[in-house]
Amino acid sequence: MKKLLLTIPCFLLLVFGCNDAKNRFTTSIVEKSIEAISGQKIDIADANDIEKNEAEVNITLHGENLKNYFKKGFGSVTASKETIAITIAGGENGQDNILIGFTGKERIASHPIKGKMVMGHNDGFTFSITKATDNGIDMQLSFEAEGEIVSMQKDKVIIKVKGKTGSSSDAESPEKWKSYEGTITLNYPVFQALGSSKEKFIY
Repeated sequence: MKKLLLTIPCFLLLVFGCNDAKNRFTTSIVEKSIEAISGQKIDIADANDIEKNEAEVNITLHGENLKNYFKKGFGSVTASKETIAITIAGGENGQDNILIGFTGKERIASHPIKGKMVMGHNDGFTFSITKATDNGIDMQLSFEAEGEIVSMQKDKVIIKVKGKTGSSSDAESPEKWKSYEGTITLNYPVFQALGSSKEKFIY
C-alpha cells in the first residue's frame, strides 16, 4: 500500500504537471491512466473537471511568496485510512513541486486533519518544496512543521502549513533553517480514495 501511495502522486506529477499535459490528454485517456495506476475506477467528475483543476499557493518562504512558482498549479489528493498524500505541480513543465503528507489512522479519522513534525521527527505530517532555479534544483525539506487540512471537499481542499525548511545537509544546523507559512487551496483536484469511499474523507 505504501508503495502504491508513493507511486500515484509521482505518476500524477509526471502526467498532469503542466498545462500542455492538460491539453494533450483527452478525458478518456486521463481516466484510463489514473485507473491503471490506482487499480480503481476514477470518479467521472474528476475526469470532467480536469480543466478546472488549479492550485492556489499562498505560502511565504524566507520572505518570498511562492505563488509565482505555482501559477495555474495542478493539485491531486490520494486518500486512504492511514494516509493523505497531496501533490501540487507548478511551473511551465511541472518542475516546481510541493509534497504534503498526513499519516496515522486516528489522525486521518479526526476532523480537521492535523499533523506535526518536531526537530525532524515525524508526528503525522511531512512537507517539502522543490523549485527549479538558475542554479539547478532547490529542494527544501521540513524539519519543524505544522499542517492542517481545514476543509476537504471534492471541488476544493484548503490546507494551512507553517514551519521551517532547509536542505538535507542543514538537518543538524537549525540556524540555517528558513521559516515558511501560508495556505494552499486546491480547486477541483484529482481526488482518489483507496480502500474507502471518497465521502468518508469529506468534511
